[in-house]
Amino acid sequence: IDQCVEFNMSQLSAPGAAVAVVLDGEIFYEKGYGVKNRDGDDPVDAATIFRIGSVTKMMTAAAVMQQVELGRVDLDAPVTDYIPELEVGGRWPANRIKVRHALTHTSGFPDRVNDWGTVNGSSALSIWAQGQGEMQLYAPPGSFWNYSNPNFMIAGLVAERASGVPYRDLLKYSLWEPAGMHSTTFDPTEVMTSGTYSDGPFYDTEAYRWYVLEPDGFESWTGGPAGFAFSTVGDLVRWALILMDGGAPVLSSSSAAAMQHPHQWTHFTPDHFYGYAVMIEDYKGLDVRQHGGNITGYSAYLLWVPKRQFAVAVLANVTWSLNDAAYCIVDEVLEPDPVEPPDLSTDPSTWKSYVGNYVITDDMGTASDATVYLEGDRLMGWFADPAAPGSGLTSELHQEYLDTFHYDSDGDGRIDTDVTFCSTGGNPGYVKWLRNRGAVGERKNKPRTVERVFSP
Repeated sequence: IDQCVEFNMSQLSAPGAAVAVVLDGEIFYEKGYGVKNRDGDDPVDAATIFRIGSVTKMMTAAAVMQQVELGRVDLDAPVTDYIPELEVGGRWPANRIKVRHALTHTSGFPDRVNDWGTVNGSSALSIWAQGQGEMQLYAPPGSFWNYSNPNFMIAGLVAERASGVPYRDLLKYSLWEPAGMHSTTFDPTEVMTSGTYSDGPFYDTEAYRWYVLEPDGFESWTGGPAGFAFSTVGDLVRWALILMDGGAPVLSSSSAAAMQHPHQWTHFTPDHFYGYAVMIEDYKGLDVRQHGGNITGYSAYLLWVPKRQFAVAVLANVTWSLNDAAYCIVDEVLEPDPVEPPDLSTDPSTWKSYVGNYVITDDMGTASDATVYLEGDRLMGWFADPAAPGSGLTSELHQEYLDTFHYDSDGDGRIDTDVTFCSTGGNPGYVKWLRNRGAVGERKNKPRTVERVFSP
């Protein structure tokens, strides 16, 4: 375990990390590595508090499921039943987003992470919801999976409205305290008062220098439900045990099972699904549940294998999660049988289904054109430059697996961007969408004319 963590730390230049491992339902290993501050010598231990990023989403989903159990939330109801002031622009109104869409990243809501606002306090989520009138959904809700933080800001506000309790208080008193997760909190002051926390170092590529964030150096009440909680490795594996053991004392067994059910295919590898803020996958024959978290200066990875009552949590003070360490620990502790990786390539003759003209909209609402075409057995893409009409970039699309390809988006000769082609729900043979986390392309049956204008 030490070798797994220390090697991954060296790969990512992480100053410090902590790990906890559960086997047969019992915590049998906890340890800290390195230091809490890249310029200091205070060692990390198993009780060190880190920010956990998107692992927070699991707790937000659980808060919603508590309200479902109480009969206050219907997963198939529009989110506007609980947030009537939420409006968006474009062709698909907010009342088409169901609560279930928010929990499964299928709402079509752009991942505009720089739009979290600076308002703090218990009204922050409400103020954010009131300001979404210019936002346009990428696609009709339910069209495809696409990771987006605002989905869980919506989910957090749904839980708040249904319960009548401010979101942060709801998680503290209805979830974390009953679960025995006493080091888990949103309050940076509480973290700093504890005296056992890690700073979050990050490198500013524009200023060419390192900065170090203390827990109160980066705060967002709006983004909280998507990824701003603090925790320890011990609390996180305790959370995994709760989900594996049927949800008590915070969830019913049906809610815990629903969170871990493969509700939505992510359109990546055949075995990769999404539950309610939980990733579901096959790893070397093991049925794995997991979710990572990456936020400025901190990272988290929580993985569990229900049938083995196994869990591993890895926290670090580096922005990229130590997921390689987590899977290395799975290999060392559970010793799964070696599995030959499946061949997920497809015959280039099938790529003609991707060919067409697309209108691509990014997370800021800027629209541009793209054309995908075949050049022999090579899939090519031409992408217009939104800032310079009439100009663009051509790149080969290199298959990663199935419908996912990578290409050079800025012409520097390096592959740097992924795109996934997605079919319509009613016609698996017709590719309608070209998506990644930052932009979505909608396929047009006919070439667009010069006169047709798409405003942001």
